[in-house]
Amino acid sequence: MPTANIQHRDTIERVYPPDAFASDAAQNGQVTNQIVRGVRIRSAPNATGDFDFERASQQVGEPASPTFLAPHRREERSITAGRDGPATESTWPDPREGYADFLADIVSAASQFGFEPEKTPGRDEPGLQGLRQ
Repeated sequence: MPTANIQHRDTIERVYPPDAFASDAAQNGQVTNQIVRGVRIRSAPNATGDFDFERASQQVGEPASPTFLAPHRREERSITAGRDGPATESTWPDPREGYADFLADIVSAASQFGFEPEKTPGRDEPGLQGLRQ
């Protein structure tokens, strides 16, 4: 599994390069798309800042997870040249626009999420025994 370090941006870029971001953001922006592409954080940073994450995808209908991050691109921008109020126009954005912010989101999500597997209920947990409805 790919490992990166929250203190070294280049290690994150090796796992999730700008071209992957641009491709995922473009695909995620399609209205008819049933698959969302992005990254999944697999572990919290250790004492030196290393954490595991990988490129991943999930179905549109799957529940949101703090460990899955998907880039999205905004296709409209505000323009105000000689107008009374802001208007929007469709433009072709720079494919890598937002990449630095997305990398910061990855670091933030990895740093904030607990990832404490020893506290998750196991198979023999009493609360998980018996009939469930």
